[in-house]
Amino acid sequence: MKAILKTIAAVAMFAFTAPAFAGGVTVANDGESKLKIGAKFYVNGTVTKSDDQTGTTGKTAGFALDRAYFSVGYDFDDTWSMGLTTDVSIESGLKKNSVVYIKKAYLQGKFSPAFVLQAGVIGTPWIGHEEHLWKHRYVSKVFVDTYKLDSSADAGIGVKGKLADGMVDYHITEINGAGYGNIKKTNSIDLNARIGFKPLDGLTLDIQFRDGYKGSKALDAVNQTNTPGTKHTLYQVMATYGTHDWRFGGAYINEKADDKAAVITTKNTGYNIWAWANFGNDFGAFGRYESLNVKKDGQAIDPKTTRYLLGLDWQARKNVNFSLAYDYSKTKNVGGNIANFAKNTKIGLFSQVKF
Repeated sequence: MKAILKTIAAVAMFAFTAPAFAGGVTVANDGESKLKIGAKFYVNGTVTKSDDQTGTTGKTAGFALDRAYFSVGYDFDDTWSMGLTTDVSIESGLKKNSVVYIKKAYLQGKFSPAFVLQAGVIGTPWIGHEEHLWKHRYVSKVFVDTYKLDSSADAGIGVKGKLADGMVDYHITEINGAGYGNIKKTNSIDLNARIGFKPLDGLTLDIQFRDGYKGSKALDAVNQTNTPGTKHTLYQVMATYGTHDWRFGGAYINEKADDKAAVITTKNTGYNIWAWANFGNDFGAFGRYESLNVKKDGQAIDPKTTRYLLGLDWQARKNVNFSLAYDYSKTKNVGGNIANFAKNTKIGLFSQVKF
């Protein structure tokens, strides 16, 4: 408890000084051309504890840089533009844990609101869309990102747009499949698509379909050996309702992974519900519940994960947000053994600073 209080107190001090570091947006114009830059980072101070059937397996307390993004966009004219976003993340096991990725690097042609073409390392259809509705990515990823069922960006080509005065929107991509952390070519291309509907003011309905090998299928032309890979098929449906000051939502997810070499099928089924609200005077609250079942061929008992996330928000100023959050998850029947479990508890202060 002392460690928790010390960490929260230290992050609270950071909270009052952080607004001074928030920058602005620099825009340069040259005729029709326009240059834009932006940055965003997530910093947290947390205390975490892990337990399993043998007892406490780990404790940590301190500060972490969850993510740091820097983006540059250049509009050549009203149709053509380009974008570049770098992503700093922490990777364990390296001499220097901070690793810089190219998250996005693309050329875009916006021919009409109904047809926008992107090529390069591009955003995928679902994760960014749900993050925009959830609004608390700096505290928690969305379901398919948390459980590594999808990636937020990948190398490929995509089209998106809005139809029927914005009541329908679509986003369809053909991508390499392994995500922006591993964009190498393989022997397959994945389909990742979403279609959304807004039948009423404040109501959103979305459907996702993803199909492919996630970069696992390959052919070695030198040795003439084939890696059959694992075929993944994902379906997801989500509904949300709300206004500028509050929103609640829920989704159902079903993913099947067929390991072609081992001839083993794994089925992931889950759902999540979440909500957030602003109370006024720059304060608010949020909550999230997740459930995931994993069924694997030859496994007598299915592992099941449940997760609870609760928090309070404070918007210190425009583009500077802080959240005090409690995050608890438990997986039962680990490894298909009814006696095995894994628990993780995290409490701390999370922040987002951007311009």
